[in-house]
Amino acid sequence: MTKIIMNNQMQIDQRTHQTHRKLMTALQAHFAAQIPFNKLTVKQLCHDAHVGRATFYRHHQDIADIIVVEYLITLQELGHALNNLENPTYATIAGAVITTMRAHLDLPQLTAWAHCADRVLPLETGFAQQLLTALAIQAPHQHFIATFLGHSCHQFAWQLATTQPALNRIETYRLFIQLIPNVLQTPTIPTNTSLD
Repeated sequence: MTKIIMNNQMQIDQRTHQTHRKLMTALQAHFAAQIPFNKLTVKQLCHDAHVGRATFYRHHQDIADIIVVEYLITLQELGHALNNLENPTYATIAGAVITTMRAHLDLPQLTAWAHCADRVLPLETGFAQQLLTALAIQAPHQHFIATFLGHSCHQFAWQLATTQPALNRIETYRLFIQLIPNVLQTPTIPTNTSLD
């Protein structure tokens, strides 16, 4: 089967991955403690994560970059899930996206807390663009579609993460297929001139 997503964007060695996990865990603890993001310092985060500042700056430009890297890892995970689909249909792709979202419900909340959506949304848009290209969807305004899908999925994940009571998998799937367009299928456009 042709690969849906090529996952050659990022390779993280084991030691770097362990450092990232420590920093991410410390960051999540500060978020859970409702500490304002702008009050968090690299020094405090490194202390809590037991990571040296030099190591931190070797891999990250600032604290929000930890979230950006986590998004890259999560999108790579989703890419692997899509590559493993035997029958890539809208239903199976939606299922993989939902499974990944549900496994990482903290990410949209961390993004809002750190005010770094402007750094995360291009990653999601780029991933959607890569998916459209891999599926050989030759639509006019492909960048527009990818941007819409990236932003829509980000908003969907945010609402999924903040909705109480939490939605189960079936409810999540039903809402996803209602709200996120099926770009694999060309819709019938009315020829009525009133659309002009």
